[in-house]
Amino acid sequence: MEKQDQAVMKKNADNGKAETGSTVKKTRMDRVVDTISGIFVPTLPVITAAGILKALMLLLSALNLLNAESNTYYVLSFVSSAGFYFLPLLLAHSTAKRFGGDPYLALFLTAVLLHPDFISVFKEGGSLTFLSLPITMMSYSSTVVPAIVIGWSVASVEKLLRRWVPGIIAFFAVPLLTTLLMAPLILIVLGPAGMFIGDGLSNGLNLIHEKIGWPAVALLAAMTPFLVTAGFGLCFLPLALSSITATGFDPFSRPAFLAANVAMASAALAVFVKSKVCENKSLSLQTSIVAYMGITEPSIYGVLLPLKRPYIASIIGAAVGGAFAGITDVKSVAYASPCLITLPIFLSGTFVYALLTVAVTFATTFLLTWLIGFDDKPLHSSVTI
Repeated sequence: MEKQDQAVMKKNADNGKAETGSTVKKTRMDRVVDTISGIFVPTLPVITAAGILKALMLLLSALNLLNAESNTYYVLSFVSSAGFYFLPLLLAHSTAKRFGGDPYLALFLTAVLLHPDFISVFKEGGSLTFLSLPITMMSYSSTVVPAIVIGWSVASVEKLLRRWVPGIIAFFAVPLLTTLLMAPLILIVLGPAGMFIGDGLSNGLNLIHEKIGWPAVALLAAMTPFLVTAGFGLCFLPLALSSITATGFDPFSRPAFLAANVAMASAALAVFVKSKVCENKSLSLQTSIVAYMGITEPSIYGVLLPLKRPYIASIIGAAVGGAFAGITDVKSVAYASPCLITLPIFLSGTFVYALLTVAVTFATTFLLTWLIGFDDKPLHSSVTI
C-alpha cells in the first residue's frame, strides 16, 4: 500500500513539474487558454455527440420522420440529455486531472450533488442542514462552473493533505479526510458559489446581447478568426454551455461562430476557384471542405493567413453574417461547433434565418475574396493535411 501511495504522489509531483516546466515561458493568457482547453477538450466528444443527437431528434420530429410521442424518441431523448445532465461529473474529472489531483475523487464528490436523495429533497421543497449549518437546495445537473470549482478545490486540498499525512496511512487517510472536509464545503459553500458565478456569466452574456443587440454578434463573429488564429477558440465554450443550460438557447456565441466558420471556409473556397496554381487549388479545396465541417485551423494557417487578403475578406464576411444572425435573432438550442453538418442545433423558430446566415456569409465572403484578389503564388512546397 505504501509503495502504491508513494507512486501516486510521485506521479502527481511529476505532473506538477511537467506543467510548471511547460508554462514557465508562457504568458498569463497562454496559461488561461491552456487550462480551459485542458478542462473542456476531453469532454468535447460527449458534449458534441449529445448536442448533435438532440438537434437531429428535433429535425426528424419537425420533418415528421420521428414521432415525438414514440418510445424511440423518448429513449433518444434521455440518451442525449444524459450527456448534459452528467456533464458536471465529466468536468470535475478533467479539472482535477488538469490540476494534478485524483480525478475519480473529484468525480465522486461532485456526484454528491446529483444523488437521488439530494435531488428528491430539492424537488419536494424540503431543507437540509449539516452541523446546524443550512445547505442551499438547488439543481446542479448540467451545470458547468460548480463542477470546475469543485474539481480545482478537491485537487488542491488533496495535494495539500498528501504533504502532511504520513505516507504509511496516506492511501486511505487522504481520500477520507478529503471527503470529510470537502463534502460539507461543497454542499454549503462551493456548490452555491459556483452556481452564482455560472448564473452571473450567463446573465452577463445575455445582458450584453440585450443591451448591445446585433452589433455584439457581428463583433464577436469578426473577432473569431483572430481568436481561432491565436488559439482562443474555446474561450467561449463555458459561456455557451452556461447560456444553454440556464435559458435553453444561445443567441450570441453559436450564431457568431456559425458566421465566422462559414466565412473562413468560403474564403478558402474562393481561393480554390480563383487560383490558377494547381498546388494552391488543391490545398484551398481540401481546407475549405474541412472548414465547412467546423475545423477552420487548416484553412487559416494553410491558405488565408499566407495570402493575407482572403483572411481580411473572411473577417468582413463573418461580421456581415454575424450582423444578419443578430438582427434575425438566430439561436442555437444545443451545443456543437457550428458548421454545415451541425446546423440542426439551430432548429428553432429562427432556423430559416440560420440557413440564410450561411447563405449571406457565403455570398459576401466569396465575392469579397474574388474582388480583392490575392497574390497567386505557390503557398507551400509540400503540404499534408
